[in-house]
Amino acid sequence: MSSTTESSSFLSNTLKRRQQKRHEATKILQEGISSLNLSPTSNEQQQQHINEGGTYPLFNIDPESYLLDEGDERSMLEPNSYNNPNFKQTINVLFNWLNTSLSKESIIIRSFEDDLYDGYILGKLIEYYQPNIRLLHHDIPLSEESKKKTLERVLNYLETCFNQQNQPIKWTLEQIYNRDFIAILHLLLSVMKFFNIKSRYDLPKNLLLKVIVVKKTNGLLQTRIINECFIDDQERGLTSEASKKQGDLIDTLFDLAPDKLGNVEKILLNFINNQLNRYNIHIKQIDIQYFQDGLNLLYLMSNLENYFIILNKYQHKKPLSRDQSYANIQLAFQLMNQAGIDIEQYCRINDLLTGNQRTLYRLLFQLYLRYNKDSNNLLQSITFLQPVHIDSPFL
Repeated sequence: MSSTTESSSFLSNTLKRRQQKRHEATKILQEGISSLNLSPTSNEQQQQHINEGGTYPLFNIDPESYLLDEGDERSMLEPNSYNNPNFKQTINVLFNWLNTSLSKESIIIRSFEDDLYDGYILGKLIEYYQPNIRLLHHDIPLSEESKKKTLERVLNYLETCFNQQNQPIKWTLEQIYNRDFIAILHLLLSVMKFFNIKSRYDLPKNLLLKVIVVKKTNGLLQTRIINECFIDDQERGLTSEASKKQGDLIDTLFDLAPDKLGNVEKILLNFINNQLNRYNIHIKQIDIQYFQDGLNLLYLMSNLENYFIILNKYQHKKPLSRDQSYANIQLAFQLMNQAGIDIEQYCRINDLLTGNQRTLYRLLFQLYLRYNKDSNNLLQSITFLQPVHIDSPFL
């Protein structure tokens, strides 16, 4: 038999085996879904999903992704979950956030699974919020090996950050690389929380969805349904509504519970001095005079974000005028924005320059919430103060 004939025969057999496996996977997947008594999606429903801009419907699942080895397990959303209003809201918020953040890179996210699985775009996202962090060693990874290495570097960095803030890890490298939508959704929500993105407050207060878990046993997919929590109602109550109105919260502390300010000041002082000790700076009290020229804010951001600012080259090491102090504070605000803190939502530069003590508390409070792993405890202790005034939204 000639080599050409042998090659042709080998290719033919390979294609046949591939088609057979795909047919088997399709059959097994359908058996798993049918065992849950789920009705198939009609063509009209499919078209409606597409027309409404729906994402990740069940009919888009690639059976090849369910070519499981014995004992392997996969998860997917139960079909009705795609109609959940909170799910739709969450997906829209995430898409808008990603595409807005990555617009300068001319990157457009159309599919979480296909666009994020190799870690490259996640690395770009980290660089956007933390310009001093460089996790991407090359251009877009092309080989499977380089894609996995890129994803591994990105996930190792993120998971180290998440562990410092006691955020749970609800995914694995293999799940992300295998385009597991459940795992990727958990990851994106954790990234949004870590960078304290303003649009995070547009997320629903809770997101609980039914998830189908399929496991291959004796050549068949064994299926079960679980309730998967993506956004926790209690956490949102602390970190969304309260954080969104922390200006009101600080005002309430000053006006209605000044006796509580001492405890807050001690916590903030300890946090600040732990950062400024590196520069042999010690703050005795939360007073505007220590921050009015912007230098200590720059030192704070330098240490918190782990970079060095050459003050005598770029800014005013000993500001002598209001304009020079303004320039320092403006740079500090820019660094906070790059770190994912929308500081202008809570503070104005002119208020700091005019000696507004409440504005200073709001600013330092934001830094504490962003960089201290026990920040939720402080926020909770302030949020749940005993009522003092019937019209106050926080006390």
